[in-house]
Amino acid sequence: MTWNPKITRRDGLRLVAAGAAGLTIETLASRGRLISEEPSSSQHDETIVAGLQAAMDKSLNPAMRQRVYPGHFIEVGYGDENTWPGLDTWEMAGAYLLLGRHREVLDTFDFIQASQRADGDIPIAIFPADHPPEGMDNSLRGLRYPEDVYIYKPMARAGQPTYSDMRPRKWIGLFTHWQVKVNPLSTLGPISFILMAKEIFAVTKSRAWLGEHLPSMDAAGRYLLTRIAPNGLMSGAGFYTESPPRNQWDGVNQCYGIHGLRQLASLNSESGKREAAAEWNRHADTLQKRFLQVFWQRDHFAEYLHPQYGLVDSHGLSDVNWAAIGLEIATEEQIKRLWPILIHEPMFWRGGMPTFSATKPFDYKQWEFSEPLPFPYEGYDTNTHDVAAMGRVWYLEVLACQRLMAYERLRASVVKVCRRGNQEGGLWWERYRASREKPDSVEGCGAFGYCEYPAILIRTVLQNPGVFPEARTLLSST
Repeated sequence: MTWNPKITRRDGLRLVAAGAAGLTIETLASRGRLISEEPSSSQHDETIVAGLQAAMDKSLNPAMRQRVYPGHFIEVGYGDENTWPGLDTWEMAGAYLLLGRHREVLDTFDFIQASQRADGDIPIAIFPADHPPEGMDNSLRGLRYPEDVYIYKPMARAGQPTYSDMRPRKWIGLFTHWQVKVNPLSTLGPISFILMAKEIFAVTKSRAWLGEHLPSMDAAGRYLLTRIAPNGLMSGAGFYTESPPRNQWDGVNQCYGIHGLRQLASLNSESGKREAAAEWNRHADTLQKRFLQVFWQRDHFAEYLHPQYGLVDSHGLSDVNWAAIGLEIATEEQIKRLWPILIHEPMFWRGGMPTFSATKPFDYKQWEFSEPLPFPYEGYDTNTHDVAAMGRVWYLEVLACQRLMAYERLRASVVKVCRRGNQEGGLWWERYRASREKPDSVEGCGAFGYCEYPAILIRTVLQNPGVFPEARTLLSST
């Protein structure tokens, strides 16, 4: 049996109506293994091997430059001295940990921790601050200069390269988006900080390291609690999307908020702080209950809650659904209804590229775009820049497939990602946008050579060695 891309959402509903009552997660997992359109062949093995090698040799290894401080790696297209403590750094750090580059990630974590503000917040970007950064009258108008300037001097660790700059330097964190009222990405830094810490501890098992750094993680968690609005949801607009910004309560933000609080509870439990762990879990449970109440729509989750227009659910299926399953937010009964619909929706893989953030990318209304800006920013009042295939959305699908053991779909998505990168010289675009002229095709946009897809590719393969025997080839070459 193979996935039939002609099955419609209505067909999926009929599948649910016919059999949901008797399904279990194990049954869904079994079905998930039968939905790949990719036949097994040695050619696909070679495709994956080539993609993995390119991800490591052409993206992740070159990005780890370590010149401006030990452990520093760049986001291609976004400055040679800047650091992006949110999603990108956490995703890449996880890949580096799997590749054995533990010291580098510890150094990166130190640098990000130094940027933490007194209120516990972690910035979405960090820039050199020997003088005021350029752009403070437009895209960096959220900077507070000199209030948020700090000095960082790297701590010496064995194995640091001799060319790393160990001098004390001035840096400044960006905590507020250029859409200052809607302020998307405003929980991205602290949540990613907690998730990065969790992965470091999972690899190093160092309780001494955890005990030393747990206070800063707790501070980040306390900041997140201040983002809970009177309606019980976590404010912050788009968790990882800024255009459109998903004003004001993004479903992905709720899911990652719950997940981040639970990881913080786990870290406290590992430190023997049971009461603190229970308290963080209570906060997560409360947010989960409210999310399920507001976002669940009979057979799927809505996209976001707008402060004026209410619940927005008009762009097809969105990434919120993958997040709710992959981050273990959705109930078992909800998954029974949702999973058959998700896996029979071909537009998540529009143009053969996993995974789109919404399946109807051209259906956004004018009021959903960015707030009025006091400076020219071409296209952001009409551009659905983040309604595209992105590595961050694919990662949520990966987590959902792992949870339901949908290994054939997981493998099919890896093949598609590898094939796309191999076709373009072993590099990936930041995003793949839907074409209006050719409905089932995509075009690369954003930064070329961006490291997000390579990082998620490495994570997916190395975390699932039973599904990907190609992992042995990659590890043998490191």
